[in-house]
Amino acid sequence: MIPRLLQLVLAILPFSLLTPAAAEFLYQTDWPEQAPRTEVAASVRTMSQVLANFGPAVEPGWQQRFSELGLSYPPTNLTLIGLKEERRLEVWTRAGGRTHFIEDFEIFDASGLPGPKRRRGDHQVPEGIYRVDAFNPNSRFHLSMRINYPNYFDRRMGALDGREDLGDNIFIHGSDYSEGCLAIGDPAIERLFVLAARVPRGRIEVIIAPHDGRRQPLERPLGLPEWIDELYAKLDLALAEFDRYYSPSLLASDGGDIFTASP
Repeated sequence: MIPRLLQLVLAILPFSLLTPAAAEFLYQTDWPEQAPRTEVAASVRTMSQVLANFGPAVEPGWQQRFSELGLSYPPTNLTLIGLKEERRLEVWTRAGGRTHFIEDFEIFDASGLPGPKRRRGDHQVPEGIYRVDAFNPNSRFHLSMRINYPNYFDRRMGALDGREDLGDNIFIHGSDYSEGCLAIGDPAIERLFVLAARVPRGRIEVIIAPHDGRRQPLERPLGLPEWIDELYAKLDLALAEFDRYYSPSLLASDGGDIFTASP
């Protein structure tokens, strides 16, 4: 049992300063997906073992991609953008005062309809701005990364609606099946898991939207609460920072703004 004082010290240290053993304490989380957080499964393999197993196969590809973009590897931050309608999970990083598109993965399964998750058991994938808060090297879906649903906004809107059991344990994971999570397949989660594990703790943002608001503004589905307008305004603003195809360059022209392709 780790003393409470040591837990607090480790929690505030930057990930890059932690020893491997301390890093495993922070990351060796093994929640059974879709189950209450009090039910913790027995550990079978450690983070170090997973990284040693998959790292040599996938990291050279990541290193090459970051080198092509003129970026250092590993990155100091990541943003994952989950687009439910398009079934894509985009990977971005911020560096040098701008955002850089790294790669995207197919989402094989994301259950539910447009609109945020509102209660346990509704099989909805959440919509909002989250953080990866735990890694699971022993997932029943091969490997998984948990997001911090419900976040403050989810809890605030739940209280406004009088909803109490909002659910939890939402993951990005392997396999091609999920109920309420994002399933990206085993090969993809191996690559993403290794990349994400190299990023300092607390520096992986996750934006999940019903569709790509960069192409068409998000609109509240009929019959859903009015506070979703506020949520979608936040998502539209967040997505605007990550435009894979175009970035506005205010170049002189007699036809208005000129848009130039971004990497």
